[in-house]
Amino acid sequence: MENTLPMAKSVDEIVEKELHQFWLAPGERLIIGCPPAHGYVGLVLDGELTLPYSAARETPAVTGKTRWPLPASDVLEGDWTDDPTIAYWVVARTADQTAVRLADHLAGGKGEARLTLSDRRLAVVYPARLLEGEDPAQPFRTFEEMPSGVVRSVSALYLGRSFPPRPVLQFVFADGSMICQRDMLAVTKADRARSRR
Repeated sequence: MENTLPMAKSVDEIVEKELHQFWLAPGERLIIGCPPAHGYVGLVLDGELTLPYSAARETPAVTGKTRWPLPASDVLEGDWTDDPTIAYWVVARTADQTAVRLADHLAGGKGEARLTLSDRRLAVVYPARLLEGEDPAQPFRTFEEMPSGVVRSVSALYLGRSFPPRPVLQFVFADGSMICQRDMLAVTKADRARSRR
């Protein structure tokens, strides 16, 4: 079940506060800190859909189990937000593109890997306490860190046939690949991204 708007705002405030306190370097500005998105990844790679997508590369071992049922078998690209078990939709031409590298973490992270964008870098951030064998004294672990310039745009979309349609945060990368993440605050975050970049 999706969060209500007040709950989404509360979670977003906590995520941003923690990133400011424990992740950002001095002088670095947070643009978007995504909350955990519990659900599967749909990947359209060179026109072929894999749902649910499983990480093609090794990713950090996250404790716990996946807590949601499998998605419907007949999901269409324009309707993926109507299936509450799907949190991300990724489109790329080749497996080495930015969106697929990030999707490996989003698929393997059991809903705990988070896209994080600052004025300096884009990264996947995990809470260290959820990673097997990690020092819990370090609050976050960072993976797939790359310069923020790999992000061409961040925008908000409304997708699906349900009424009202679901808000989605869309990251388009310089290589043409794309990730959409289900996010109730997509419009606010996209506006903030435009004003902070």
